[in-house]
Amino acid sequence: MIFIAHDLSVIRFFSDDIAVMYLGQIVEVGPSSTIYDPPYHPYTEALLSAVPIPDPETEQKEIRLRGNVPSALNPPDGCRFHSRCPRRKDMLPDGGRICETRLPPWRIKGPHRIFCHISLGELEKIAPVVHGNV
Repeated sequence: MIFIAHDLSVIRFFSDDIAVMYLGQIVEVGPSSTIYDPPYHPYTEALLSAVPIPDPETEQKEIRLRGNVPSALNPPDGCRFHSRCPRRKDMLPDGGRICETRLPPWRIKGPHRIFCHISLGELEKIAPVVHGNV
């Protein structure tokens, strides 16, 4: 069965495997146990930061994506997420220009796959979106 939703907190409890899509393209896929902890795609990180956490002791990042969502009918060249990615300029040696022109490679860690120019080593350095007892 395929379950489609925008709320990753709901998907976590219904799904064995999760695929995160941006503009109709899968940017991350893997067992649900691997999607919620770094490394994750910058878009997945932003989606996770939007999940409400009811525990007041829990610290949560708030990531606001800037810019307009590109057209799904005429998606941008390269990585479809490049115009809104908050990580590309800081984590890529060329300032993220490669993201504008070339499709990213699949980064593979076991059954977990991330479609991104940022290396797994760099993605693993990202602090979890949620800290605490969640």
